[in-house]
Amino acid sequence: MDDEPHITDIPSPTEFPKESTLDSNLELRNTFSEILSQHGFADTLVLSRSRADDIFHDRRLAIVDYLQTHDPASVRSLANELDADKGVISRDLQKIAALDIIEFEEDGRSKAPRLKHRHVVVEPVF
Repeated sequence: MDDEPHITDIPSPTEFPKESTLDSNLELRNTFSEILSQHGFADTLVLSRSRADDIFHDRRLAIVDYLQTHDPASVRSLANELDADKGVISRDLQKIAALDIIEFEEDGRSKAPRLKHRHVVVEPVF
């Protein structure tokens, strides 16, 4: 019994399947982003509908709105400016960062949240 794979059983890394294995929703978001860019909305992040719930939260939207016009020096500074608990703001920022909406500028031990994109939209429903 020869259960060992043969060299001919291993696909070549330079060969691709004839049919696209890309997720159709990913293709839709990519196409939507390209169209937005062509119409003057460069640097647009297109979120999947399934991830949109993570940003459509009053406090997280308030954070994003605030970051559009302010550059807090750190997470602690942002929490103070919003009169909110640092731990709560930190957790919200981590969720927003996981969506690729913000990034952190590090300066020593402090991390300053910054918006990463000019526009953020949710993929079309249909």
